[in-house]
Amino acid sequence: MKKKLFISRNIVTTMSIFAIAISGCSEKKTETPAPQPIPVSLTTLETGKLIDSTEYVGTLEAVSRVNLAPEINGRIMTIAVREGDFVTQGQLIAELEPTQQQEDVFAASANVQSQIAAYNQSQSELKQREGERDSSSSQVAGLKADVSRAEANLKSALADLQRATADLELAQINFDRSKFLVNSGVLPTQDLDDKTRDLNSAKATVTAREEAAQAARSQVQTTKESLNSALSNLKVAQERIQGAKSNMDRAKANIDESRGNKGSIEQNLIFNRIVAPVDGIVGDFNKKKVGDYLNPGETFTTITNNDNFLLNVNVPIENLPRLKIGLPVEILGDNNTPVVSGSISFISPLTDQNNQSITVKISFVNDGSFKDEKYVRARLIWDTKPGVLIPTNIVSSLGGQKFVFVAKPGESDTSLTAKQVPITIGDIQGQEYQVLSGVQPGDRVVTSRILDLRDNTPITEAQLTSSNKRE
Repeated sequence: MKKKLFISRNIVTTMSIFAIAISGCSEKKTETPAPQPIPVSLTTLETGKLIDSTEYVGTLEAVSRVNLAPEINGRIMTIAVREGDFVTQGQLIAELEPTQQQEDVFAASANVQSQIAAYNQSQSELKQREGERDSSSSQVAGLKADVSRAEANLKSALADLQRATADLELAQINFDRSKFLVNSGVLPTQDLDDKTRDLNSAKATVTAREEAAQAARSQVQTTKESLNSALSNLKVAQERIQGAKSNMDRAKANIDESRGNKGSIEQNLIFNRIVAPVDGIVGDFNKKKVGDYLNPGETFTTITNNDNFLLNVNVPIENLPRLKIGLPVEILGDNNTPVVSGSISFISPLTDQNNQSITVKISFVNDGSFKDEKYVRARLIWDTKPGVLIPTNIVSSLGGQKFVFVAKPGESDTSLTAKQVPITIGDIQGQEYQVLSGVQPGDRVVTSRILDLRDNTPITEAQLTSSNKRE
């Protein structure tokens, strides 16, 4: 047994020595070949535009969106469009039965005619009062003339009385003288008789003149009383004219008011037509159909114009100092790439106490990709500056450190090596990283076969391209 074990060990030893010998001979006869350069694609970095931005989710709000509701009540008589139709401003949407409104128009028309009749009556009354005034004016004028004549007659009667009184005094003197002379025997009795006759005649004349003067005074008084009565009647007639004019003005105002009411009610009759106030797409009819009843202000449908939008976004309060009107915004599509551009048009003056944010509105023109009330992402662009951008697919990680392979000159003038260069990156911008340090414009970076490379791996240029310069 021991002999067999010894023989086996000798055989193993002999084979090992033989193998070493053969290996030694082989190393002396074969040289190790140099590694072949790996063909890769290279891109020359150029100065791009680094964007400082933040993405938020907001709700779209159509600038032109209206709720259509009738201004009168009534049953739906016709529906002229279908849900989802595009309509233009002024186009008929639906009609209501105007039964009640038509009755109101008839009643308003009757009221107008009633007020016109009242106005005509007040006109007739005014003419009547004006006739009474004219009659009173004529009577006053006549009585004024009568008063003047009566006063002239009185004046004449008083003058006659004055003359008769003077004649009476003279007749009394002559009588007294004749009586003395007759009693003295100087004159005959006949002379005294004559003087007595003259005295009595003078007395009778005075009495007659006194009666005539009194009659003249009575005539003046009566005429003046008649004049005052006529003046009072004239004043009453004038007051009645003013009253008639007031009634006529009031009647005219009532006509205008009733006509205005009629116009308003006729306008309500026009409101039985529901028309589109803006261009847009007709929304849901809220299960309303022909024959259903609508009340004033009850929403029948909506019309939405998706051409222009406002995007409502809540921005955290810490970004308030960076917010400003006109700040550019990119509206992102489903693949998170910019679809349209807009800008901030409104910044709320109030802070939402629940989430400590500020509501901003972003205005933009729709390219047809968006619908009202949709949730979309938006990128607020705070600032831009020049810098370097590199595709995300050429950046590798090693122990938490990001790096790229940069083409560097090799040992010969025509050879290249892939140098593993550490970089510091910022935010992702589209499909690229913002590079804060490590590479610079003009460097040529490897863009293919990244997994086949190690630091200082020989490479050869398979294709040379230049990245588009980002403005």
